[in-house]
Amino acid sequence: MKLSEKLKYCRTKANLTQGEVSDLIHVSRKTISGWESDRSFPDINGLVALSDLYHVSVDDLVRDDRLLEHYAIESKHNKREQKVMKYAYYVNILMWLVSYLNFFHPHGFHTPLIAFLVVINEVVFLTYFNDWQRFAGRRGWILLALIVFVAVFALHVYINLLIPTIITWHHLQNYSFLNGLFLGRYILILLISVSIEIMVFFRPSGK
Repeated sequence: MKLSEKLKYCRTKANLTQGEVSDLIHVSRKTISGWESDRSFPDINGLVALSDLYHVSVDDLVRDDRLLEHYAIESKHNKREQKVMKYAYYVNILMWLVSYLNFFHPHGFHTPLIAFLVVINEVVFLTYFNDWQRFAGRRGWILLALIVFVAVFALHVYINLLIPTIITWHHLQNYSFLNGLFLGRYILILLISVSIEIMVFFRPSGK
């Protein structure tokens, strides 16, 4: 018997409608319909929820070669995503350090390429980051992350005003240049602040 048939049989035996099952395990009715019509497969969390609801072991539900193949492919895909995320995390640390070359202008050094690479890496990391549940129901943790972000941003804005090169630029009368300059500086500070947030609050788990 295929998984779709097992799920439909178990639901019927439990005298439940697709709508009732969807409410009980917190998914849409369309999702339940897809599982029972063989158009899609439940993920591991969905299987466990169905197993508890129908009082059937997960092992009995997954005895379907196609389902096992699906989970094998999904597992391989998840491992690949996890690897990309970890690489992006450590590259983020490197890019955070390198971004201070633009921030402090040692020997007049500056290149927009650094900010561009920081943006690309941060987007890659946040795209592949899949552990958002670590923040679920943890308002204190989220509040702390926001406080740290604001504090780091404000500190860098203050330090920015003390950099000798920036102090010299303040005396220029070219307001278009100054507006562009400070917009670029604040974008760089924003990127540095995001990098620090990632390092502190988004560290990949050891799994």
